[in-house]
Amino acid sequence: MLLQYQQQDCAMTLREGIAEYRAYLTAIDRKIMVDSSESRLLLEHDATHVIFGMDTTLEQEAGLDSWLLWGCQWRLSYIRGYGKLPEIKALYRALIKEFGWLGFFRLYWKTLRLKGRVFKRSRSMAKKWPYEFPAAWLDRPISELRQEHGVIILNEEERSVGEPLAWSGHY
Repeated sequence: MLLQYQQQDCAMTLREGIAEYRAYLTAIDRKIMVDSSESRLLLEHDATHVIFGMDTTLEQEAGLDSWLLWGCQWRLSYIRGYGKLPEIKALYRALIKEFGWLGFFRLYWKTLRLKGRVFKRSRSMAKKWPYEFPAAWLDRPISELRQEHGVIILNEEERSVGEPLAWSGHY
């Protein structure tokens, strides 16, 4: 399923792209995680899905991890807060229960080429995407933000790593 935000020149605003991403989560029966009133970690994570054109298959989540590592500007102390969120902890526990640690190794192995493509694209960016982006950017077009940062997303074929791993998505 190709979403509008997965097109390089998407005219939607970042806010609209995040709304489309979250509607996609609902359509595939996945839980939408929402920040507490004093946090933006989940919103910022969802924005990276949109900016880098990735969905929530386990393979594209692994690819997004690579975009975050090589294509984003972030503070370790801030990002560690993401892993401490109760919803994220529950998600990791569910994934480990369903796939085991060996499943994570298989996922990493399966996505090596995808990670390589992301690494190459991240090297050509004009500047890294700030994980903690200004709130005003929510109302800017995705294409404009990508152009400003030199983000060239992977097309559908480049994102593909074969049949996606099936998982329940429940945690």
